[in-house]
Amino acid sequence: MTPLPEPDVSNETVVETYNRLAALYDWFITPLQAGTRQRALDLLAIERGEHVVEVGCGPGHALVALADRVGPDEDIVGLDAAANMAGRARRRAVREGVNHQIEICLGDARSLPFRENVADVAFIEDTLELFAEDEMTTVVGELKRILRPDGRLCVVTMERAGAEDDLFVRAYDWLFERVPGYERFGCRPIYASRTLEEAGFEVERRERLHRAWVWPVEILIARPM
Repeated sequence: MTPLPEPDVSNETVVETYNRLAALYDWFITPLQAGTRQRALDLLAIERGEHVVEVGCGPGHALVALADRVGPDEDIVGLDAAANMAGRARRRAVREGVNHQIEICLGDARSLPFRENVADVAFIEDTLELFAEDEMTTVVGELKRILRPDGRLCVVTMERAGAEDDLFVRAYDWLFERVPGYERFGCRPIYASRTLEEAGFEVERRERLHRAWVWPVEILIARPM
């Protein structure tokens, strides 16, 4: 098992990086995420009336899609640590006419400001990998805490297991270790399945896809054990 690169910067530094680059992220990265996000939401099979929490909601694309799936009478909660990301999400909800359904708050995924057993579904996309390995365990523990016993979690991330020799993964590792300042983005392939299982989740389904033909992404659907 390839050692996981660890950032030498705090998560607060990573958050500030994405806060400054929120508009660029929205313009250039979210279009690449659209296909895998759609597939993840399809695999989640969200039903009308379910209560959904998205952690790391970014500029709000998934929140808008979730609003349509839960129905007009249900609320969705989105959380992000970057104020500019949350601001873009709020404006997107207004433009799409679903702001009455969506509550967006600032917060830390390591200490979610929600009570226990509040969510039927938790969704986290391209966010878990922004934390150091021990902090990932904390984040997943928080996701488990807010889920109902029969709830389900969807993680969309770059899974390292089985892809250690992938050229894209190796390029990420090279950037992370050799390019000064790159670690401020925090992003790198991780052992997501292992982290979920160690935190008490059972992974029921996994699907590996590629964004733009080169960017390997895994969708994991899991339930608390």
